[in-house]
Amino acid sequence: MPLRARRRSVVPAALLALVLGLSGCSQTADQPDQEAAVEQGHARPAESPQAAGPAEGATVDTPATVRTLLASGEQVTAQVDDPSRLEIGTVEGTRWSSERTVELPAAAGDASVALDGTVLVPHSDGVVVVPPSGPERDLTGLGPVTTAAMTPDGRILTGTADGEVVVRDADGAELNRLSGLESIDRIAVARDGSVTALSRPDTVLASIDLDEEQAGPLLRAGKGAGMLSTFSSGSVVASDTVGDTLLVYSTSPVRLHQMFPVPSAPWAVAEDPARGLVWVTSTGTNTVRAYDLGDGLGESRADVATVRQPDALAVTDSGAVVVGSGDGAGLHVFEPDLTTPTS
Repeated sequence: MPLRARRRSVVPAALLALVLGLSGCSQTADQPDQEAAVEQGHARPAESPQAAGPAEGATVDTPATVRTLLASGEQVTAQVDDPSRLEIGTVEGTRWSSERTVELPAAAGDASVALDGTVLVPHSDGVVVVPPSGPERDLTGLGPVTTAAMTPDGRILTGTADGEVVVRDADGAELNRLSGLESIDRIAVARDGSVTALSRPDTVLASIDLDEEQAGPLLRAGKGAGMLSTFSSGSVVASDTVGDTLLVYSTSPVRLHQMFPVPSAPWAVAEDPARGLVWVTSTGTNTVRAYDLGDGLGESRADVATVRQPDALAVTDSGAVVVGSGDGAGLHVFEPDLTTPTS
């Protein structure tokens, strides 16, 4: 159905020691005497309070909850549930134009988008691959896949629930397998080709060398990292949902560069390529904020009230921001008014 527009885990001491040795950042949340026995990880979106709704932009009715939003150019893909499917459309200003619907397996996981616009959807026996043009392909027989991504040369990366990253060719044949994490919940491929994986149970990020057999280096990501997104050529950003912070890392190898507080329970994160900003939703406040990372402190440039339970987020190349509700409140599409940077 097309969319209709209208106006708890414990970090082992050995891993903790490794993390502290690798962080290399002047500002860090690691406290070895206190946190070795503190429950961390297992991040998930916090339940949102009731919301009055957006005061700016437009909303788009969806017949179901929005699970994931992905942007490639001006195309935005909304992954919705009940039934599981992709609704693919374009955004012009605050107007949504629906173009295509792709039905998905009932047990589909969170979709991701490759640098060329290919959408990958993991499921209980493989990956659905949806190219920017042409028919979708369902690569089955791969076993349960938790997350999927694609490298610039077309290799497919799949994650498993027991912490393995599997490197595959374009048809799904296995080329290599890396272990070393507790779980693989997100895989991010930066524009320079560097690969980073997130394990939510123990809130750990890992560099992934596709030719190796072991993931690493490993780095603990705050108190409970939820989502992971690429930023610029060789960086990723992660929402620390448990710790109410935004984390910024360089990749190859992964290294923490910035961390700063954000509103309660941050979840979805997305790069704003037109403005060089990072946007992050906070389900604890039903808001979405833009941050300028240029000063090293994370300067807020916009703070916008949005739909209840803002679990999904995407930003088009022209700068339109799209927020998706995990509570049936639809999509919020707006063109932001930014504050002037202080420096």
